Amino acid sequence: MTEYQLGRKFNDAFKQTALGVSIGEQNQLAEFAKVLRSGAQMAEIDLASLYGFTGNGTPATRMGKTEREAFGNLAKTNQADLSIHAPWSINPSGINPQSGERDMEYMALMKNEMKAAINFADDVSKSMGKHNMPIIFHAASDHFGNPDPKLRLIAYDNEADKIFPIKEQKLDNMTAEKFRQLYGDDTYNRVKIGLKPSEDGKGIILTPEAAFQFQKDQLRINMNQERVNLEINQRELEMQKFRLVNELAEASAGGDLARIDKLNKTKDAYDQMLKDLNVRKDRIDNGIEHINERLVRYDEKAPLLAAEGIKDAALMSARSTTKPMILVENTMTPEMSLSKPVDVAKAVEQARRLFVDAATKDEKLNLSKSDAEDLANQLIGVNLDVGHLNIFKSYGLDNRKIVSMLTEQGKLDDKTRVRLADYIKRYHLNDNMGDIDAHLPLGEGTTPIKEIYETLRNAGVEAPAIMEVFGGQGGIEAGMTQSLEYLGAPIYGDVPFTSLPTYAANPYSSIIGDYSHYSNLGLRQDLFSYGGFTGLSPILGGGYMENTRGGGGGFSGAPMA
Repeated sequence: MTEYQLGRKFNDAFKQTALGVSIGEQNQLAEFAKVLRSGAQMAEIDLASLYGFTGNGTPATRMGKTEREAFGNLAKTNQADLSIHAPWSINPSGINPQSGERDMEYMALMKNEMKAAINFADDVSKSMGKHNMPIIFHAASDHFGNPDPKLRLIAYDNEADKIFPIKEQKLDNMTAEKFRQLYGDDTYNRVKIGLKPSEDGKGIILTPEAAFQFQKDQLRINMNQERVNLEINQRELEMQKFRLVNELAEASAGGDLARIDKLNKTKDAYDQMLKDLNVRKDRIDNGIEHINERLVRYDEKAPLLAAEGIKDAALMSARSTTKPMILVENTMTPEMSLSKPVDVAKAVEQARRLFVDAATKDEKLNLSKSDAEDLANQLIGVNLDVGHLNIFKSYGLDNRKIVSMLTEQGKLDDKTRVRLADYIKRYHLNDNMGDIDAHLPLGEGTTPIKEIYETLRNAGVEAPAIMEVFGGQGGIEAGMTQSLEYLGAPIYGDVPFTSLPTYAANPYSSIIGDYSHYSNLGLRQDLFSYGGFTGLSPILGGGYMENTRGGGGGFSGAPMA
């Protein structure tokens, strides 16, 4: 357990969840103060991109020493915990979402984003006197993920370091038998499961999977043809060299030194060309032999690429004073890579292994293998966003299947099986209708929140949760209240409104301040129905909200029936 485990917890329907609130990309300090006044004891600061890739909020580099200390002092004074959400545009794999290529310039930008978020968390943590502040990184920001495989397959060329999509392929004026005769039995056997007649009856259709296999075979055929061409060139060069050797013998017999020198230079050139041809032939032979390793499905490659970036971020953290946690979040839609829970688990496990290998060789860290393993397990983990998971419904998954993905095991290598449940250190709680990442208050969408939580509790997972519920009409404040009611919280919080006099005396309380302006936005319930403030006079705010529970107020602090 790190120092960021919350001491006092909300008594919600799930009994033991530590709850906090994401404060969004606005005036971070003002929003944080507002969240603290609500009684929440955890908050998540949302950073914008340094390079304007996402959001209109504040990048880490634009919050200087004074603001960083203010965050830390506010959190320390109010005994609140903080986490940081790095810009969602960070892609640890280094894949540029625009080009689909893994280029050095983009990778350098991503490292700068990571470094800025880690430095920010480290500075705030120093002010708080804390260690291991969680930093949330989206697992990827590209759009090369897990769509319906009947429509599209994403492949990765390891040689070119590039992604390419493969869709259905129609071959006109072609039958299955004609395909077999033209391309051979080996190719036909690899694609026949995904081969079907076209609807117009004038050709055949290859499914994306079959088209992927066919593309590999076409590349294999092209490389074989290139090798044949090289062999033809080699034979021609060898014949020219043979003739040149005869000429050289004649020149030597005649003592023509100038001609001998010229012929020797030409012979050396032929020898070098023949050597180069053999190197190219060996390269082609190796390429043909390893064609299946060169062209792979991207969902198999993405976790390994992302692990490199996650490892780099963890090394930056390990070298800092307060060693923030690097938590990887499942991405926000199935069209993105690393949206499947098992793929996130693979990335995190691989990142831990890479970290151990790098940390034991790092002279500054000077760690033994066992210490490096302990630090890897402490620093690198998962932040599960339940709303992101729910968007798999757009591809036909139901609640049962979505929940089962959390404990589904995946194969990292021949000896290792991984599942997301074993790496979770934080949650993001929000809701949606299964189509977009709407960040609705809990209970307003279709996300199986309780089922997800209970499944992970049964798997031994206990982790604090941050509510990202600013997507409703009432914004953060209304979202918090609605979500807490959904969770069954008997009281919103015990600070600052443990008693009516204390609460009413607070000039920033919701009775006379911040929250009253949400009263006309359609929220038809008492914002503080848990404590019972509907009976207050309109001067103090009572009556701004209509209590749909059908009861009066009172100040007992007991939940209303």
